[in-house]
Amino acid sequence: MITDKTLSFATANLFNFIEPPGAFYDFENIYELEAWRAKCRWTQDQLKILDADIVGVQEVFSIEAARTLVEEIGYPYFATIDTPHIEQDYIYSQPVVAVASRYPIIRVEAVTPIKTIEESYRTQLPEFSRKPIYAVIDVPNIGEIAIYVCHLKSQRAIESNSQDICPTSVINSDLIGRWLSSQQRGWEAVMLRLFMEHQYAFHPIPTVLMGDMNQPLTSNITGLLTSEPNIELKGLTLKDSWSIFNEHQPNIDRSPTHYHFSKGNVLDYILLSQEFQPDSQYSLADITAYKVLGEHLTNPIFERDKQASDHAFVATTVRFVL
Repeated sequence: MITDKTLSFATANLFNFIEPPGAFYDFENIYELEAWRAKCRWTQDQLKILDADIVGVQEVFSIEAARTLVEEIGYPYFATIDTPHIEQDYIYSQPVVAVASRYPIIRVEAVTPIKTIEESYRTQLPEFSRKPIYAVIDVPNIGEIAIYVCHLKSQRAIESNSQDICPTSVINSDLIGRWLSSQQRGWEAVMLRLFMEHQYAFHPIPTVLMGDMNQPLTSNITGLLTSEPNIELKGLTLKDSWSIFNEHQPNIDRSPTHYHFSKGNVLDYILLSQEFQPDSQYSLADITAYKVLGEHLTNPIFERDKQASDHAFVATTVRFVL
């Protein structure tokens, strides 16, 4: 039976969200007071339009400012599990992810590598470049929902620590740096997926992964998040919410969520477990809407978008069938 119980999720890369006098990456990167206020207004306006119940955010440097920002627009529950790195004085690097919710967050912890992998495969696992969040949210009349928020390693090449490599060296440092970046992102996708599978095996509840994957899921690297599980395991299955929605709306083209020069890419995703997949025997809900707020990327208005994010915000809504 189709019910009137709906739930919506959103992912939002806030893009260098840092309150002055803090600086992101370099001492010159400090928002003037009016620019900071404009950034907060723009962010709140976008989140109000999406009107999601649960929001995963990335690129947060100022945690308390982010908490205040979402509380002002109706999200009393907010959590993060890490703190940004302080390079020196007021210069910050390594922003964190967070989750904001209209409903109580009853459990929150960092996603961590499963150490038995190292023993089984005789390999050393890297740390996450940005620790993902695992949270359990208690939604009235629906129950517990598992929420994951991530921001995978960027495609920027990892730089060499050696000063000995010169431009005429036979060693292609950029090639190595790009491979190491891809390797890190691949490990993060695998470690995240395995952690989610482990949690789901012990506590199988509707599960949502939201975040900036920094690469389309069509790649062999981030695509590991949605690869089909071993049939014998009968574990967690993740699907892109757009793909599920598009099955019933085939005439709608997918909007990019980020642009590199003039090339649009989809980097921001909301992945859903089998409880949200209509072809699954465990299905509990149907996807009724999918939104991408990206007009500031394709048709910016200076006065409105001068402190906009460099990503589109994405949301999806589900209606429960109980």
